[in-house]
Amino acid sequence: MKTPQEQIQAGWIDGAVVLGGTRRTDFLRSAWGVADRERKNPMRTDCVFDIASLTKVVGTAPLLALCMEEGLVDFDAPFTEYLPYRGKIPAPVTVRHLATHCSGVQINYPCFPGEHEKMARSILAEDFVRPPGVLYEYTCTSYILLGFLIEAVTGRSLEELAAERIFAPLGMTGTRWGAPPDGALPRTIRTINADPGVISDHGARAMAPRRTGNAGIFSTADDLAKFCRMMLGEGKRLFRSGTMELFFRNQAPHGMAARSLGWNLDKTGIPRGFSSATIFHTGWTGQSMWIDPETERFLLVLTNRFGESAESCKGRLAIASEALDTIS
Repeated sequence: MKTPQEQIQAGWIDGAVVLGGTRRTDFLRSAWGVADRERKNPMRTDCVFDIASLTKVVGTAPLLALCMEEGLVDFDAPFTEYLPYRGKIPAPVTVRHLATHCSGVQINYPCFPGEHEKMARSILAEDFVRPPGVLYEYTCTSYILLGFLIEAVTGRSLEELAAERIFAPLGMTGTRWGAPPDGALPRTIRTINADPGVISDHGARAMAPRRTGNAGIFSTADDLAKFCRMMLGEGKRLFRSGTMELFFRNQAPHGMAARSLGWNLDKTGIPRGFSSATIFHTGWTGQSMWIDPETERFLLVLTNRFGESAESCKGRLAIASEALDTIS
């Protein structure tokens, strides 16, 4: 593959890990470049990444689905039934609205580093800027609220719940919400705006030690592959029958951009070689994950981005298409 090396030379990324597979085997596993530009240590397939917004689909969305399975949350109930929201809302906003990014919530939210309780209270008092179901607008605020909601209905922290209900059952021993696993810091990558092991997302970093539903998980390619294989295996190791429809089918209200629970369904973001049924998500620090239920394949492109975000996202799509070309 030439594309990762070309992007390293262009300064878009410092390095990349690409892992693709089926439900049972890998068809591609490679690493390029460096993991930390200051230490000059090489990128390896076992490097630990701050996966940024992939947190939404690896952590928050599956936890919300589990809450729905257990009758703790109704997808179409106003989220205010579960949270003490004090801001102004033009019309009732459902859990579905939040999960599919069409709630009308504020994109920007107050940050008070080191004062997580004050920050949470302030977010729960922000006015919504428009009625729900009027405009699709991707925002981390929606998933911060969903994280609060999950904690409220379970009485548990996101970090504890994910470790117990997702990471442990799947054997994701290299994954942790909020920090790299113990002993993993030497192989943790440097991000565009944070030292290795420091959460890159400004809101998730400010809220620490409380975890937020939008970002903050650290993981490896091998662990994310385990998650993808669970998804391709109809969720049998985590979910009841039928739950996977939430992730693989459009859940957005009529007229809104196609989104499932957590995942992007925009066909322009699918690489060559994957079907139109593919779901995917990206991370601001330079990660992309695709899962195709029709071909029963997945692909991970994990980079440490240093170029412009939108161009880097296109670059990862190009890497994915090239990777799939090699195995077609």
